[in-house]
Amino acid sequence: MCERLLVVDDDEHVRRTYQAHFSGAGFEVHSAGSLREAAERLAGNKFDAVIADVCLTPEVGSEGLAIAAYLRHLKQDPPVVVLTAYGLPDRAEAAARLGVDAFLHKPVSLVWLESLLRTCIDDRRRGPHAEAMAAAG
Repeated sequence: MCERLLVVDDDEHVRRTYQAHFSGAGFEVHSAGSLREAAERLAGNKFDAVIADVCLTPEVGSEGLAIAAYLRHLKQDPPVVVLTAYGLPDRAEAAARLGVDAFLHKPVSLVWLESLLRTCIDDRRRGPHAEAMAAAG
């Protein structure tokens, strides 16, 4: 089964780089350059994971966190990885409150990020019951 990945970043070069890497790794990659485009892709579509940049435009901060909040509003719970070049503690705290799976500082190894996403996706598919049974047994 091909995992569906949504990459949200306003930098087209970053989107293309992620597209090339993750497509080559077997993911079905969709991308968005803004919060509005991300909402359009998410409407009626399920993704196995989402990667979002915190700052999608210079004027507005923490849009990547808004994507996490929007997913929760849609009652979707894919793993969400938020990337930032600015590791401000308040953003990390906000990400934790929204249930973001990882809040990472750029640059990040795409091979490592791929491994992280696969682990998060596998954990979601097993669900909380499988994790509790593994811990008990």
